[in-house]
Amino acid sequence: MPDGLTLNDDGTLSGTPTADGTATFQVMARYKSKSGQQTYQVVSLSLRVTLLAMPLPDAVAGTAYSGFDFRPQVSVAGDDAYDDTLVEFSASNLPDGMSLTNGVLSGTPKTKNAPDGSSFQVIASYRGAKGQQTYTILVNGQPLDVVKISSGFAHTCAVTPSGGAKCWGTNTMGQLGNGSTTQSNVPVDVFDLTSGVASISSGAYHTCATSTSGGAKCWGYNKNGQLGNNSTTSSLVPVNVSGLSSGVASISAGYYHTCVRTTSGGAKCWGSNGNGQVGNNAVADAKTPAAVSGLSSGVASIAAGSSHTCAITTSGGAMCWGGNGYGQLGNNSATDSKVPVDVAGLTAGAEGIATGFGHTCASTTSGGAKCWGWNAFGQLGNNGTTDSKVPANVSGLAAGVASITTGYGHSCVVTSAGGLQCWGTNTEGQLGNGGTAQSTVPVIVTGLTGGVASISAGYYHTCALTSTSAAKCWGSNTNGQLGNNSTTRSTVPVDALSN
Repeated sequence: MPDGLTLNDDGTLSGTPTADGTATFQVMARYKSKSGQQTYQVVSLSLRVTLLAMPLPDAVAGTAYSGFDFRPQVSVAGDDAYDDTLVEFSASNLPDGMSLTNGVLSGTPKTKNAPDGSSFQVIASYRGAKGQQTYTILVNGQPLDVVKISSGFAHTCAVTPSGGAKCWGTNTMGQLGNGSTTQSNVPVDVFDLTSGVASISSGAYHTCATSTSGGAKCWGYNKNGQLGNNSTTSSLVPVNVSGLSSGVASISAGYYHTCVRTTSGGAKCWGSNGNGQVGNNAVADAKTPAAVSGLSSGVASIAAGSSHTCAITTSGGAMCWGGNGYGQLGNNSATDSKVPVDVAGLTAGAEGIATGFGHTCASTTSGGAKCWGWNAFGQLGNNGTTDSKVPANVSGLAAGVASITTGYGHSCVVTSAGGLQCWGTNTEGQLGNGGTAQSTVPVIVTGLTGGVASISAGYYHTCALTSTSAAKCWGSNTNGQLGNNSTTRSTVPVDALSN
């Protein structure tokens, strides 16, 4: 007889088996002077309760969780008449604000958790038997609302609707401006800039912003004087740019230099100047703003790149200066220039301009896109990989372009319909089309065929601002530059999250 079972005098077999297994036993029945015997087998199976392991949908802090039902994840062995209504659930270490009721995980998590989520235990009980499983849930922050966005080497910064400055990503040089050098995978406030910010620009390892009163501040790496405060000491918090407490219309942070357009239409630059990118007819670094030769007025916009700078004049002309090893000045030459030179074929009709590592792109008043310079990855968008010293038309974009941006080896445009297209290198998914293959012609960014207000390409990542003030980023995320509480790259746009 199996341990735990008893054959009662009335002929019933009862009890609780103490172990699994098959037991053979004999039963003898007597009636008056006669008896009969039979051999039986009984298979004893103890109840086993199992909870299946599986990933859970992400949650968002401050938002009701849609609910995850653990009941279908329970399996019971040893009961042919299993009744799932008898299963009871309990949990431990749930995120604050969440609960498990009748097997359903729900509630509103109060705060975001670690980048890799937090673990909790669920226990399912059925007729005295229990099963346990550990699950992990990621609680993200709320999507970040912004009105301006700028991508740097491996960090990103934005201006909020209330005029505050927030940054995220790598912080080795203090480029996040929050007084530390600790990387952040979600946006953090820039010290003392929680209001009054008009615009922001992310460089390689420094960041600059303009105030609503027309002042300029910079922070981060300062070896070449790119902070403009007459120093070469880096700063973990914003410092005032010398002589620019007012009168600044826009600012552009390049690799190791910075430029502004003044409210009077002049151009000033400072920082690294080894290739003449400051534009003051010199090659010595400038620790304070220097006037760009010949551009004391008439400047409509300015863009600082890696070792060159470009501007659009109020008459629609494009001018560039600085490094020209790839032909990025667009003047049909490969010779550096310490002063502005005209871009061939764009002395009029240029509307916007963007400077990358070794290439430049412009949008025209007719809605076209043109690029020139380095083209190893197809970043000129002309269906080739040959460098060009003069502007080349971007394939398929003769019209309908609203704005343009350039990264290290890729370029992107916002169309007049509010869509996004990118081209060039795509090793980290920076084109946003769900893949990693480079493209020498524009491809559509997944999920952003409309509703895009602006675009900013970083070194290996890209960010966009939607018409609903959402910040979306994609590409490399090694340093948290996508701002989605993760360090995993994304080949499609993801929301940057509030802190």
